[in-house]
Amino acid sequence: MAEYMLMVLEDERAHTAEPPKAMAKLIEERAAFAGELRRAGVLKDSGQLRPSKEGKRVRRSGKDLDVRDGPFIEKGRALGAYYWVEAPSVDEAAKLAIGLPALPSDEGDVRPLMRGTARADKDTKPGKVIAFAVLGNAESEEAWVKVMDRIDAETRSAFPTAAALGGLRLQPPKTGKRVATRGDRRAMFDGPFLESKEVIGGVFFLRMASLAEAVAWAAESRFVAHGALEIRELWRT
Repeated sequence: MAEYMLMVLEDERAHTAEPPKAMAKLIEERAAFAGELRRAGVLKDSGQLRPSKEGKRVRRSGKDLDVRDGPFIEKGRALGAYYWVEAPSVDEAAKLAIGLPALPSDEGDVRPLMRGTARADKDTKPGKVIAFAVLGNAESEEAWVKVMDRIDAETRSAFPTAAALGGLRLQPPKTGKRVATRGDRRAMFDGPFLESKEVIGGVFFLRMASLAEAVAWAAESRFVAHGALEIRELWRT
């Protein structure tokens, strides 16, 4: 069995237009979907991110630090939820993604993991759980992989031990699948998917007191020297 990340890329404009009851129902459906995966013994971790308008994106250019406020909607969509699963193949993982609770204009991105560590106690202690999406910007997938490799090499031992809650690095986009609604059904498409400016290469989680503390830590890290970090709090249930 291999490990995969099923990521819901949300059409945040469509989500904003939905009535509160419909969005509450969607959140319940996502919790139920995670429960089904857990009972099947294939779920390692899952979570839902707060809207990107509440997030920050941090990068450094020389001595200058660039901190931008959300929303961050690449091609009209932003990472909204994730499910870390085990499956025999990327095709089987994509079949799981077909069942992702989502609006018709949302999409699912299925990516194999290079490696990862999931902490079972991530949601059980006080404090905010902050998701840091590692982003790279490159003209080709080969160049993007080199950026991710460089970030990886310079940050493997950079996490604050007391705050670290696990994380993962993803395989290149060409190894994945995209799941999208076409007409009245969900369809699968092969990668690569480098159509957005910033492509996710990994996600890690830290327990911190506030988003401001997360931004301050990110600003001093090597993650932002070669790429960017998108920083978003997870919903707590």
